[in-house]
Amino acid sequence: MNKEDLFQGFGALDDDLLKRSEHGGKTMKKGKKFSGFLKYGSIAACLVVALGVGMLFMDNKTPNPDTVPESSIVAESNDNASAEQSNIQEKPESYVNISMLLASNAGVESQTLEIGLVEIEKYSAHYYKVASVESDILKESIGGKVDGTESWYRVSGHEDMQYLISSNNNEYSLWKFDSFQQESYPYSDVLQIIYNIYSVEDITKIIVSPANMDNSDEGQTIQDEIGTSVVADYKAIETIYNVLSGLTCYGGDNWEMIGLGDDTPSSMLNQVRAGRYLTIVTSQGMEIDTLKYTGISGMFYEYGGIAYNTLTMEEKTTVEKILNIELIDETSNSVTEQSETQNKTNEESENNRPATSSTTQDVPVDEETYQEAREYSAELTDLQNRISEAMMNKELPFVTSSAIYENPDRVHVTVNTTDEDLIAKLRAFDTTGKLLEIEYSEHTAVKGFVTSLE
Repeated sequence: MNKEDLFQGFGALDDDLLKRSEHGGKTMKKGKKFSGFLKYGSIAACLVVALGVGMLFMDNKTPNPDTVPESSIVAESNDNASAEQSNIQEKPESYVNISMLLASNAGVESQTLEIGLVEIEKYSAHYYKVASVESDILKESIGGKVDGTESWYRVSGHEDMQYLISSNNNEYSLWKFDSFQQESYPYSDVLQIIYNIYSVEDITKIIVSPANMDNSDEGQTIQDEIGTSVVADYKAIETIYNVLSGLTCYGGDNWEMIGLGDDTPSSMLNQVRAGRYLTIVTSQGMEIDTLKYTGISGMFYEYGGIAYNTLTMEEKTTVEKILNIELIDETSNSVTEQSETQNKTNEESENNRPATSSTTQDVPVDEETYQEAREYSAELTDLQNRISEAMMNKELPFVTSSAIYENPDRVHVTVNTTDEDLIAKLRAFDTTGKLLEIEYSEHTAVKGFVTSLE
């Protein structure tokens, strides 16, 4: 009820009743027959007035429909904050180019190899720490957290996990994938889980560079002749992708499986001719620069002696055609010429050697000794195979390389320890006691450490 309603209520009252009310009710004594009516009429009038004033008071206290209570404002503010936070979380990550996070080689001090162990799906993955920009920049470059971990992050804008950023006591560092901690695993898992490559469509091109294990003048000349090429043809990329998807990886420290050859000048020049380094460029803008190929053994491999299974002859021929490796005739001729030269040298040596010195000859001349030499080669091969298998099974972690050397024939093993018990364990593989040659590394092995930053 508003003021107008109240005035209308007063207008409906009898005029005489109002007049008598103004005179204090003295006229009420003029007639008894009106006393009851006037008595109750006055009470009714008072009730009307009280009711009108009450309604007016209530009208003033009724909230304005256009006015929002303070509690509603707070609630709406909280809703807006939640919506804003949700929008921030749903906002796509900005893409960070990995090259902007890597430190330049200039001014980078040599550092101890640090290995981190990250649980990724069904694997424990080895990552190694790389020189990078400052911690604050890395902090601003983190993307989504790696599932199941507390301190490992993808790089912002990346679905792949070739590089990860780790947080440790609010210090951030950059790490690169090395291998899975398993004796063998399909390389297709690496392509999918680590590099986010599920089909040939995920690869835009492959950059092919010459191997650089020999940087002498002659080696550099061969590298310049080979040059850098780009594989952009879809069918060629598909062929490489299909071969890579079918590979089995055997992990690191398997140089003897890769079989590049020895470190002689002629051998290293041949490694340059037969070798190619691959950089796979993905449709997401990533560059995978770890894979290498050698035509010497027909095998893909990586730094650290990460070895893969040998290609079939058909795969080898096709891959080397794409990578522009032409070594079949040259290698065949080289091997033939080397064998003929060696045989000729041996024959001349035998013919010119005095008979009285036969007991001290290094090369056998009679049929009995020659037959022993053939059996000796079989034992040599068996010894090399057993040592290689033990290295693959991580039974000889102190052995850095093992290979068959000739003239004289023996298994040449390089170790990074002088522990007598470990050396004795290695010597036990040679049951003849005369086929094993052990070389102690001149350089202290780089000793990394496995650590979990969770």
